[in-house]
Amino acid sequence: MKPRSSIVFLFLSSLAFIQCGKEKTAFAVLPVFVSIAPQKYIVDKIGGPLVAVSVMVGPGASPHSYEPRPSQMTALSNARAYFSIGLEFESAWLPKFSNLHRGMVIVPMDSGVAKRPIDFFKEKPAKGMDGSWRHAQHSGLDPHIWLSPQLVRKQAKTVCDALCKLDPVHDSAYRANDDAFASEITTVQKSIRAILYSDDPSKQRKSFMVFHPSWAYFAGEFGLRQLAIEIEGREPSAKQLQMIIDTARYNGIRTIFVQPQFSQRSAQIIARQLNIRVAIANDLAYDWGDNLIAFAKALALQ
Repeated sequence: MKPRSSIVFLFLSSLAFIQCGKEKTAFAVLPVFVSIAPQKYIVDKIGGPLVAVSVMVGPGASPHSYEPRPSQMTALSNARAYFSIGLEFESAWLPKFSNLHRGMVIVPMDSGVAKRPIDFFKEKPAKGMDGSWRHAQHSGLDPHIWLSPQLVRKQAKTVCDALCKLDPVHDSAYRANDDAFASEITTVQKSIRAILYSDDPSKQRKSFMVFHPSWAYFAGEFGLRQLAIEIEGREPSAKQLQMIIDTARYNGIRTIFVQPQFSQRSAQIIARQLNIRVAIANDLAYDWGDNLIAFAKALALQ
């Protein structure tokens, strides 16, 4: 009996050790998911080493039509929270995520943010060529709220409150990180204004042209005007393309900004017609602050 008792004791001891190891692994960091890379930047800033952030939509993929991979669906089973932001694919997939993983909390990062209609090109212009850009009534709301520093401040507060609730032991650390990130956001805002206006508030407002209308919140915060080529998610027809070319000429556009995950065909046609350049403006870059400052510098060169 003695040898058998020893074996049982060793087995139970080993099991306890394994369980202890599992608990340490589970609670060493808080596993969470976000939809896109800019969200990861925000959550990384607030969570620091206490939070492990996985991104659903990888580089080059479109968040408007994304379908999660089976491996991602499996990984969600370990997540304590999913931070959504109002993208199209979330409408279809968030209910599925919740049904499959009941213990995972859905945190809307866009909570409390007033969204605007999407600024797609509208074919029939109003008075003057600069009146052609108006949102269509059925186009929905613009989800690109991470491109406005003042709106990112609201999102960061939402993230901080959620992490404090999920992990109250580290409440003070999350709030200290939130304060530090608020200072970073202010620095980014000041840098962008200095680049765009050279500290001259009377400088004329600028229009800029993009393929996909993702920069409207950035434009709104910094007194700019976004002109989009895309028409309700489609490439423009030949007739519409000519109207866009005329409007670009009217507004003195010298650069067309395109996103890596969208077609450049129409932008290249317009650029050749007007002898202007096409430049990449990645609205899904991880390095949030540096990316916005780089975009402002590109705009200043127009």
